[in-house]
Amino acid sequence: MAYTIDLKGKIALVTGGASGIGYAIAEGFQEAGAEVIVTAQSDESLEKCVEKTKFGTLRKLKLDVTNDISIEKIFDEINELHILVNNAGRIKRGLEYRIEHFADVINTNLMGVMRMSHEALPKLALTHGNIINIASMFSFFGSPMSPGYTASKTGLVGLTKSLANGWSEHHVRVNAIAPGYIETKLTKVLREEDEQREKITERTALKKWGVPEDIAGAAVYLASDRASYTTGTTITVDGGYSIT
Repeated sequence: MAYTIDLKGKIALVTGGASGIGYAIAEGFQEAGAEVIVTAQSDESLEKCVEKTKFGTLRKLKLDVTNDISIEKIFDEINELHILVNNAGRIKRGLEYRIEHFADVINTNLMGVMRMSHEALPKLALTHGNIINIASMFSFFGSPMSPGYTASKTGLVGLTKSLANGWSEHHVRVNAIAPGYIETKLTKVLREEDEQREKITERTALKKWGVPEDIAGAAVYLASDRASYTTGTTITVDGGYSIT
């Protein structure tokens, strides 16, 4: 018998899922049979999101994870939920030492996750569902250019453990994925700088950058019953960057 992962009958919500890592996760869930809702903060991002994938049709909704009313509205539109992926986030490289930018990043990347998770809990408890938080390799390293991003992603690992511990009584699993350097729009500037790109590639054990589908594979596993005994953990998907 083939070893497969089946998410048929599951409904997943992926914040920040209109592009990049979030979109790849959404496609991965669809391939495994799930119905998927993706969100974006702006109308422009939603319009650019291709809703017809090779595995089905995505449902697209507008969401601001820093706004309680926006969050309440989106959950009013979702009748049932099995999987929540907290992927929406931001980074303001070089600006985060200014308090207003530091606070903005924390409000999105950490507070936003808590807001979404708290609002999703009643629905996830009914389905014995799970939450996947997208952390970062900067959950474990200090970025000199992005202290707010580093603080938020470090805090996210701790929050994942706390929610997993606290919500186990509701039969809700909570895990995280910490991506390394992935080829997305957010890393385009780094990849266009020859010295930076080569420095990162050389340090990475597998000698290459990752692609969004690499993160999707880990997400599909964590969302499935194959990971039914896994909670409170953070899976690092960085090509070995953190071991060298």
